[in-house]
Amino acid sequence: MSDQKNTAQQHLLQILRNEDIFQGFSDQTLEQLVQQVKYSRFHAQQHILKQQQIEQDIYILLSGTLQIGWLQNNGELIVNDYIRRQSVFNFVALLQQKPLNYDYFAATHVEVAIISGTTFLAVLQRDPQALWNVVQSLSRRMYLMFEHNRYLRTATLEQRIARHLIRLYEQYGCRQEIPLRLSQQEFAESFNISRQTLNKHLQQFVQTQVIAWNYGQIAILDLERLRQMSELDE
Repeated sequence: MSDQKNTAQQHLLQILRNEDIFQGFSDQTLEQLVQQVKYSRFHAQQHILKQQQIEQDIYILLSGTLQIGWLQNNGELIVNDYIRRQSVFNFVALLQQKPLNYDYFAATHVEVAIISGTTFLAVLQRDPQALWNVVQSLSRRMYLMFEHNRYLRTATLEQRIARHLIRLYEQYGCRQEIPLRLSQQEFAESFNISRQTLNKHLQQFVQTQVIAWNYGQIAILDLERLRQMSELDE
């Protein structure tokens, strides 16, 4: 049991060292945080964090895939995005002490690490370097958010579909076959369009052999062409 715990802690340490918001933390501080961490496991379709919930702790994805969206009154989840990258996924809401904007569900079996928000904020109060790094991280995220919004406002639907496919490809370790089954209805919800409209646009990707899509399984056949299709027109 002790060996298993040590392995989990080392895995988490590696994630934190690669996570931008923890770059200013010393190894000693990171090790202290990891010693106090709690671990939780969730089955597919299990609700992890709820929209409008105010969460006091930091949640870090260790394994699996998250669905992010809005749970409707009829129980239907409108999916906005997927998270596969091992990273913090509620950081901004924690700092602001504001309700979450999304519902977070496990799309597959998921494991998360939970770090005390009180402990994390105490580190920022006493460590100027860690605090400055968090400020820089938030600044970078804000810049990327503005760039993403600009892209969404100017890109065609075809370009947005291509970029979304690239993002899934990168999130799943740059594997040709994306190991996440998605129905066209689920994929269409990411763009707030009907399945029929999505299918019409996907035909161009399939017919030109840029991707293959069979029974919810997506394979990237021509990544370079897909990148070209995602680029904004000059």
